[in-house]
Amino acid sequence: MKYLGTEALALLDKTWNDWLEMARTLKQRRIRLRLYFVYLLIRHGGLRLGEALELDDKRDLVFSTSTIRISKDRDIQIQDQAMASLLRIVEDPAVSDLAGSLSRMDPGYVRKNFYLVADMCGIDRNLGGPRVLRHSRGAELLNNGIPVSIVQKFLGLQSPAQAVQLKDFQDSEAKQILHAHLRRETLRHSSARNAFAGSITAIHEGPTTALVIVTTLSGLEVRATVSMESMRNLALHKGQTVTATVKAPWVVVSPENTSTSCGNNYQGTVLYVRESELEASLRLRLDDGTGMAAMLGMEAVDRLGISEGMRCTVSFSAMAVTLRPG
Repeated sequence: MKYLGTEALALLDKTWNDWLEMARTLKQRRIRLRLYFVYLLIRHGGLRLGEALELDDKRDLVFSTSTIRISKDRDIQIQDQAMASLLRIVEDPAVSDLAGSLSRMDPGYVRKNFYLVADMCGIDRNLGGPRVLRHSRGAELLNNGIPVSIVQKFLGLQSPAQAVQLKDFQDSEAKQILHAHLRRETLRHSSARNAFAGSITAIHEGPTTALVIVTTLSGLEVRATVSMESMRNLALHKGQTVTATVKAPWVVVSPENTSTSCGNNYQGTVLYVRESELEASLRLRLDDGTGMAAMLGMEAVDRLGISEGMRCTVSFSAMAVTLRPG
């Protein structure tokens, strides 16, 4: 079973992102956004090409929990930053008219473009296709210590034997695998969240979702998009006290007074930046005094020149906000 290694995957990720940014016309950007959307679904979700092309981006993406719904008995969770990338595509004005059918494309056309991007970064084009990419995600999970049974369920494989083919177990790493998996679970559950306590001051209901506006004690308005099912389950109503939360990777930081398509936009100041090899943790203070955390890739930090003391716009989508009564 063929799959790509870490370096090849990193090169492919960069090439896909660069290819999107090199789009010269709106029409070109529109199609590349759609193709990149499918790439991200397979690259991070391990979806089969058919599953990715049949996905309803309005129904099957749960942004607040970074979950992709594949079928009634198969939900998969992906990294917050990967889901944030999917959200940015969904909210891009270039594809706003395709809501619900963003990935509905001819499979032959998709494969052709996957091979094209592989050629661009010097990878054997057959290794850049959807099937190998899906297997690569499985291998990546196994090599990061995720148990075979979990990878089997993640990829929707019929038997553990299929998942085992993705990794060479010659080192007999059973204890290390369990330890690494538990450590990653701990890190995932303790990921930084931003919390806004306040009361519901307005609710605008639609056929399937509702826009809920929460006003904090400082007067900050936080917009959250929730399903009508959640509205009923949480018994949300005007005047109710709630806490709105958003994960740090969902927070977008840009230069001061930047106009964005996000539902929540505030002005603030960068208090500090803690850098690592691939990403940076930011601490921010909004103009009303609210503290916030954000996580950005180092490429974005360098490109935007984000540094301590910088004035900035802090944004996040209404779909990324989770509401909890009390």
